[in-house]
Amino acid sequence: MGRAQAGQKGAGGTGDTYETHVSGIRILPGQWRPHYPWEHIVWISPPWPSQDYLWLDFPEAIFTDKGLIFLSHINPKIPSVYPELPRVSWQEIPNGLEFKRILPNEVSFGGRVTRSGDNAVDLALRIRIGSGEKLGSITLQTCAFLRAIKEFGDFTTDNKFLHTRESGWVSFPQAAAIERPTGRYGLGWRSREKPVADLPAIVTVSNAAPRLVAMTWFEDTLSMVSNPRHPCMHADPQFPDLSPGEEAFIKGKLIFFEGKLEEFTPDLGP
Repeated sequence: MGRAQAGQKGAGGTGDTYETHVSGIRILPGQWRPHYPWEHIVWISPPWPSQDYLWLDFPEAIFTDKGLIFLSHINPKIPSVYPELPRVSWQEIPNGLEFKRILPNEVSFGGRVTRSGDNAVDLALRIRIGSGEKLGSITLQTCAFLRAIKEFGDFTTDNKFLHTRESGWVSFPQAAAIERPTGRYGLGWRSREKPVADLPAIVTVSNAAPRLVAMTWFEDTLSMVSNPRHPCMHADPQFPDLSPGEEAFIKGKLIFFEGKLEEFTPDLGP
């Protein structure tokens, strides 16, 4: 008996092919650094045929006016606040995953990652202050780590783009060279300085085809950043100041787009 042809029905009569198994957004509990069990990593595949996954560190860090209160791993340059947190597993929900965590200081936070149509993933984060102190200047790092999705995983910032009022989409190095702030959204790690972007999104373009992935927290985006030695992109959000008993929610999105960058015109305004 000859080998089955592509597209031919299998023994079960389902018509499954290679492409039916490697196409479409998939959202799975993941790992990045297994020796840090308190990381909240989710793996997300693109909608086009691919066996690669973007790794979302969600969140990577939470900073406040009291300092760093959560870090998803051990960083030799940043003292760990709670270096021995318990594992908190992702819970399956319709179209995605969610988690909830309570810190020893009675700050609780959680995240939700859900498929939104055929080409996007909705993101949501919440923070609640228990009976502890008021927290201000609440900024987060949310890392889309790209090394495991090879078409976006080049060790460079040249494949990252921001949108400016004067020039449209410009590469990250071009944006970094802008001296006169003309936008609303900053450039750099949780930075309110250098607001050069007029859209709250960072884009990474593919090295394999005319397509891209974008990340945004809409009007709650504080800044965008990338690291050529660590292939990732960040749209990092901010929360309002919170007093004991108060809670806040923010929403974001990962967008996959098949087409040229100049054709990418998402509605990202406040």
